[in-house]
Amino acid sequence: MNKYRNAIACLIQALLVSAGANAMASSLVLPSAAQLAGHWQLHRQEQVCGLDLIEAANALGGDVDCAEQWLGDKPITWLPTPDGIWLMNAEGTGITHLNRLKEDEYKGRSHLGVELVLQRAP
Repeated sequence: MNKYRNAIACLIQALLVSAGANAMASSLVLPSAAQLAGHWQLHRQEQVCGLDLIEAANALGGDVDCAEQWLGDKPITWLPTPDGIWLMNAEGTGITHLNRLKEDEYKGRSHLGVELVLQRAP
C-alpha cells in the first residue's frame, strides 16, 4: 500500500512542477520592437538621460553619450527579451540587461554596479 501511495505522491508532485513550469513559460512573452519603441528615460539616482528606442534596426537614439558615461560603453542598438531589454554596443555585444519590473519600467546595473532604471517617458 505504501508503495502505491509513494508512486501517487511522486506523480502528483511531477504534475504540479510541470504545471508551474508551463505557467512561468507562458508569462514570458517576447515583446515586439514596435511595442517598446518610443521615448524613454534612463535614470541613475536623480540624473536622467533621454533615450529613444527606434523600431527600425533596433537603433538607439537620444542622449547616448550621457548613457555611455554610466554604462562604460556607447549603446548603439537594443534588443527585446522575454524578461527585459538588452542595450548593445557597436559590435553587437550586450552592455547591460535591464530586467522588466512592470510595464514600461526596467532595472539593471552598470559595469560598475550602479543601479539604472529605464522608464517610458511621460
